[in-house]
Amino acid sequence: MMKRIYSKHIPKLIIGLPLSGLVVTVILISFITYLTIKNNFDKQKEIITEEFMENLKQITKQRTNIAYNIIDALYKNNINSPDPKTKTLKILPDILDKLKWGEKGYIFVMDFKGNTIYHPNHKLIGVNRWNLQRNNVKIVQLLTKKALEHPEGTYAKYWAYNPSGKQPLEKISYLKVYKPLGIYLGNGVYLDYLDKKLLKKQEEHQKLYKTLIRNIFYLSLLILAVMISVLLILSFWVRKLFLQYEKELKTEKEKLFKRANYDSLTGLLSKSYFESLLQKEIFYIKRKKDLGAVLFIDIDGFKEINDSLGHKYGDETLKEIAKRLKRVVRETDFISRFGGDEFLVFLKDIDQESMVIEIAQRILKEIKEPIKLGEHTHHISGSIGIALIPRDGENVEEIIKNADNAMYSAKRKGKDRFEFFTKTLSELAKKRINLKNDLYEALKQDELIPFFQPQIDKNDNLYGSEVLVRWIKNGRKIPPFEFIPLAIEMGLIDKIDLFIIEKAIKQYNAWKNMGYKPGVLSCNVTMYQLEKTDFATHLKEIIEKNNFNPDNLNIEVTEESIMKDPQTSIAMLEKIRNLGININIDDFGTGYSSLSYLKKLPVSKLKIDRSFIKDIPDDKDDVMITKTIISLAKNMNLKVIAEGVENKIQRDFVFSHGCDYVQGYYYSPPIEAREFEEKYLKENNGS
Repeated sequence: MMKRIYSKHIPKLIIGLPLSGLVVTVILISFITYLTIKNNFDKQKEIITEEFMENLKQITKQRTNIAYNIIDALYKNNINSPDPKTKTLKILPDILDKLKWGEKGYIFVMDFKGNTIYHPNHKLIGVNRWNLQRNNVKIVQLLTKKALEHPEGTYAKYWAYNPSGKQPLEKISYLKVYKPLGIYLGNGVYLDYLDKKLLKKQEEHQKLYKTLIRNIFYLSLLILAVMISVLLILSFWVRKLFLQYEKELKTEKEKLFKRANYDSLTGLLSKSYFESLLQKEIFYIKRKKDLGAVLFIDIDGFKEINDSLGHKYGDETLKEIAKRLKRVVRETDFISRFGGDEFLVFLKDIDQESMVIEIAQRILKEIKEPIKLGEHTHHISGSIGIALIPRDGENVEEIIKNADNAMYSAKRKGKDRFEFFTKTLSELAKKRINLKNDLYEALKQDELIPFFQPQIDKNDNLYGSEVLVRWIKNGRKIPPFEFIPLAIEMGLIDKIDLFIIEKAIKQYNAWKNMGYKPGVLSCNVTMYQLEKTDFATHLKEIIEKNNFNPDNLNIEVTEESIMKDPQTSIAMLEKIRNLGININIDDFGTGYSSLSYLKKLPVSKLKIDRSFIKDIPDDKDDVMITKTIISLAKNMNLKVIAEGVENKIQRDFVFSHGCDYVQGYYYSPPIEAREFEEKYLKENNGS
């Protein structure tokens, strides 16, 4: 407001300044006159240039279209002749010779191999100028490429033939393809005419400037009146500059506001701006006793896109999700990219929960639509947590936190769904936060230990054991289903797996030194871990540091994770196999392996998923599937392990059909090293 008042008073302030005398006035007026003329010339120069270029394009296009219509008429007139193309091209020069305009304007015709079909210089007709070069540019190749890329018509700028025989001149031509004859034609205007026009205008301005200076000298006696007039003009000019400055300042403020309050990638509200708007909406909702809702959205499967395709495609995915969210919500609602692959949506003026449910369902449907990234189509989903206002919170922090808790509940229940916040979820969230903090300490405090589940052959001899991580805190066992998902989410699963593998290897070496024969160790990892460049390196370091024979280590990877990207899986598993480590496919039968990929995978064993074993012999489908898997493995020279064997009938069944090893509660659940040693090493090896 202050700036606007100041700019209005500029004329009065300038007029009120003391007049500095005749000499100063003359110099000032001369300088202002110079600036005014120069500014005027610059503007006219821009206008002349713009008009020249526009007229140039229109003229060349019109002329080319005239020639095009003539050629088309000639060709259609000869269409019934034995060779219409040859006949048309033969008479073409006589016709086009008549199409000449001023400013050296003429039509030229070329074919796509660089042959000159027509040129006003008839010596060039029939000449192949494919490699014609001017200013280090192959002109004919440039024109041909432009014409082929835009057969319906386009402009090209290049150094052209000069009819006067002097140096080539810069030219702009309009090109158009005539498909029936396999040719393209063009007409252009030389840009040196622009320079001539500008030079002429400059001379006019210089002449004007000299005249004005002379007049100023003669009128110096009247300078006082002139100066007052000039000062008035100057004051308004300065005022105009101030107003322009205000406008630019306002524009810059808007840019800064957008940069500070909107996400640069998606264009959605930033986290802080969303929270400030939400705080206002909470106030209005409470006052009017309305209902609002906050939806916390997390993209399921986004990490895999980022890790496998890179951040470029990850960013493309986020931008596409933002567009889809905008399509669903109303104009009164607003959306924020909360961070990473998380989004927040505020729904205003909600009549009832059913409206929130409808919008949440539409959002899930939009997110599930396939996304085209590069050459591949990807499928993702979303998990949504919903907090209602004012029921689920009195302030921004509480509402967002509760929506976040509900979102994690949706993830735990299988993803691609939405969940409303409840007080129970709040209690679970507190427990979850505490568990996260404790998990960091668990690695430091050595609370994570390996358990061993024996794997037995058909003669009831020990083949080896599967290594499973267990967390014992203050004497209490924390179930794996509680902390393993947290470890994956926190990015700790790599450290935990490598930590447990090394502890198991050290225990294995201790048993060997005691004269026992512990067989082989089988350890579970995910393809996500194997795809990390440093996982295989760390594994190699552990093996070498502990002087461990890698042939005694099996790495188990689930069939489902392998089949998400078989080609990449083959490459990653080859790296592990090259370390001398054996590869087992875990949970086989659940991931729909293609036999063509299965035979390429560097695996030595298939592990039948427990879901096919638990209902044997009552379930005929499970019986048939189990027999088929064993038969398939034998035909491919692979060993077979059946997991989840819980009774003698199941044990006898799988062994009778050729299974090599079993594990399950029939023999033992996973147990600590001391108990495993007592039951399976001392008995088999003696002590």
